[in-house]
Amino acid sequence: MHHLVSSRHRYSRRSREDAQDGGDSGMKVEQLDIKILLNDHPFTKGLDEEKINALASIGSLARYTAGQKIFEENEVHRKFYLIVYGQIALYFYIPGRGEFRFETIGPGQVLGWSSLVPPFKKTAGAIVLENTLSIVFDSEKILRMIEADKGFGCEIYRRIIEVVGDRLKAARIRLIDMYGKPEAKP
Repeated sequence: MHHLVSSRHRYSRRSREDAQDGGDSGMKVEQLDIKILLNDHPFTKGLDEEKINALASIGSLARYTAGQKIFEENEVHRKFYLIVYGQIALYFYIPGRGEFRFETIGPGQVLGWSSLVPPFKKTAGAIVLENTLSIVFDSEKILRMIEADKGFGCEIYRRIIEVVGDRLKAARIRLIDMYGKPEAKP
């Protein structure tokens, strides 16, 4: 059985070739996809087009499968991730108790903020719960952008502080759940 498709909705080989070579912009398909994703991602939403283009040029798309560990707690890992879809559990080890999962992150969230803050050691481990797509950046390239543009750096670190605050709240709530609420003092 054949389906008729109007010319307006028909696949155009020329438009695909334009996309592959970046058309007039000089950007590759993946960079264009990353640019679109960056414009929609809560962490980068609202950044000016110049910064979005710069980030798109240094980012890449990465897919992870369920069960895959992305990094371990205390590991020096120089990658910064913006989650597009999927779920990742954050955990750390508690002596005598083992792995403690304190938060699950997903679409629109950030992974690996500590790669932008000395000493660049991960404050938690990360394991993929559902197949995940993320935009990945070499943190050293982002740090060079921050060094070159202090205003951009202030904006990125303001956003990072929000992430850190959210993670601290999540860990605190889970620890209270785990150890129970302290008794009120008279």
